[in-house]
Amino acid sequence: MIWFFERQQRRLHYEVRRQADGEGYEIVISHPDGRLETERYADTEELLRRTAVLQITLIDEGWSAPSPGIRSTGRSSRQA
Repeated sequence: MIWFFERQQRRLHYEVRRQADGEGYEIVISHPDGRLETERYADTEELLRRTAVLQITLIDEGWSAPSPGIRSTGRSSRQA
């Protein structure tokens, strides 16, 4: 599953997925500067706690989730 966040025309997203070897889970955070950060978790409870803290932290830092179906391009979406 992937979550998207925006702040001041910058975008950040993170993905929660199974590790390639199938032994646990990963959170992969894609920062606006292109840097990737990977965190690994052995069990689902620890993973769920971390995702909750991550979402709260991002919101506290001014990040917000874009509305579903709306993509900001910097252009007006109205037709002439």
